[in-house]
Amino acid sequence: MIATRLAQARKAASLSLRALAEQVGVSQTTIAKYEKGESTPDSTMLLALAKALGVKVAYFFKSAPDIALTDLEYRKRAVSKKEIASIKAKVLEQVERRVELEMLYPEVESRGFEVPDGLPEHLPYLYSIDAVAAQVREVWHLGEDPIANLADLLELHGIMVFEIDESADNNFDGLAAKANGRQIITISKDWPGDRQRFTLAHELGHLILEGRLAPSVDEEKASDRFAGAFLLPEKALKERIGEKRKQLDIAELALIKAEFGVSMQVAFIRANQCKIISYDYSSSLWKMFQAKGWNETEPSEPYPKEKVLRFKQLVVRAVAEEWISESKGAELLGMSVRKFHNYRMTGK
Repeated sequence: MIATRLAQARKAASLSLRALAEQVGVSQTTIAKYEKGESTPDSTMLLALAKALGVKVAYFFKSAPDIALTDLEYRKRAVSKKEIASIKAKVLEQVERRVELEMLYPEVESRGFEVPDGLPEHLPYLYSIDAVAAQVREVWHLGEDPIANLADLLELHGIMVFEIDESADNNFDGLAAKANGRQIITISKDWPGDRQRFTLAHELGHLILEGRLAPSVDEEKASDRFAGAFLLPEKALKERIGEKRKQLDIAELALIKAEFGVSMQVAFIRANQCKIISYDYSSSLWKMFQAKGWNETEPSEPYPKEKVLRFKQLVVRAVAEEWISESKGAELLGMSVRKFHNYRMTGK
């Protein structure tokens, strides 16, 4: 048990065998033997390992649910093997806690994700995807309104959403996978809200569009198109900026961002896709954003981060209904018992 948990914690911390060995004052070979189960660290070494890895000593003795992560997909950018190992370990730890809660709390409903019925079986063009996004919105009773919390919406429809600490400067752009057959999507806590939301919608697009795209349609571009259309419907956009425009003010893009939780870039790309502005004007906006560095940091106020609340809600409910103890709830949320008790009493 110690061997497996040590390896998982080391990968989650993005530490090599050598780096961890240097931090705790032993050889790389010794750490390798610990992880292979060929040797067992004593209590002093366990304390040192726990401190280096940012975990409690009890973590090494905690039995983990049997979780299989399958169908892992990383969005867009090239991710190194070391980064993949770290991200996978972080995700696995969160999935374990979710599954453990559901095992302890039998009243938790664990429904799976189902693609809505009646969607087109064959999508020959990128523009065909707008209608699919509109259809999903209709089936889910969303109307044309902005989606207040996309993470909550996906949880409601059977997709587990997790956040991990992964720097916005890294190549990680989102992960979709299955945990024991259940669909999960992972985003980073470090991203701005509009990027978190677009990634969630993009990964939803992959699930919705799977097996429907013509061979000539690029899956990544298709999922991007779905994300834009799902978050910012054509009718809603036209109601706000008009049917036809020669140009747009930067302030208008900022207002769309503030209301719908999409980047300013997505806003003008959607305006072009909806034939409100020309392709040439959209291209000129893109070039201006690049020249000013706005493609990296937009001039408008950052959009608030997504609130991934479902797991915390389940833990608090489980404690309130006495399915689990307060100390177990604190452990699941990674809090001290005192801090968790104060949170239950004050909500902060």
